Amino acid sequence: MTFSSDELILALVSLVRATRPSMLRQEADGFSVDFEAIARSKTPGDADRLLLKMGSVMGAETPYPAKNPDSSVSLDLDAGEARQIADALAKLETVQAWPEDVMEMSRALRARLASDAAGGDEEAT
Repeated sequence: MTFSSDELILALVSLVRATRPSMLRQEADGFSVDFEAIARSKTPGDADRLLLKMGSVMGAETPYPAKNPDSSVSLDLDAGEARQIADALAKLETVQAWPEDVMEMSRALRARLASDAAGGDEEAT
């Protein structure tokens, strides 16, 4: 699935807030995500593996929003991972007030993730 930079950040923040909120670090110019603890884990859970996968595509070689806000990133998701992100987005929509443009992006991304998850389920049968 292809994500815009903004979509990937929104998906990552949603998943972190839903599963490991302590990973978010407030900084002077925004926030950062501390992947260190889960990267060292000997028994990462499903959400941890997905967070590491998302973090890996956000690495130094990826042109990122500050440098290229119109960039996109491809992430290979299975149906369960797509559902996990969609569920995290839905949860975040209900617990925090967002500007309308962010809500629209979240809803559109959830719809695409649901479509991918449904397609993944069909392939598995």
